[in-house]
Amino acid sequence: MSELATVSTHVLDVASGKPAAGVRVTLGTRTLTTDAQGRIADLSGGGINPGSYRLLVEVGTYFAGTPHLFETIALELQLSEGRHYHVPLLIAPYSCTTYRGT
Repeated sequence: MSELATVSTHVLDVASGKPAAGVRVTLGTRTLTTDAQGRIADLSGGGINPGSYRLLVEVGTYFAGTPHLFETIALELQLSEGRHYHVPLLIAPYSCTTYRGT
């Protein structure tokens, strides 16, 4: 049996220079909301099997009242081994950037 993978995220609003609090994030069937620091420490609910997963970040509600381009940002993840994956997301009304963090 392979080890389980865990996934965390940190959503930062680079336009305001602040964490993006209250953003809904879905990994598989599990949906959580970023805390006051823009973080979700464990999207995987204690661990998931390595494999392909879709990470959905609902930024449209976060940017409500501000002109913006993206409603939902979808990231296709390949969790190739049982380890921790940190997926930071930098957002602004007309842009987004992500990378594999530590």
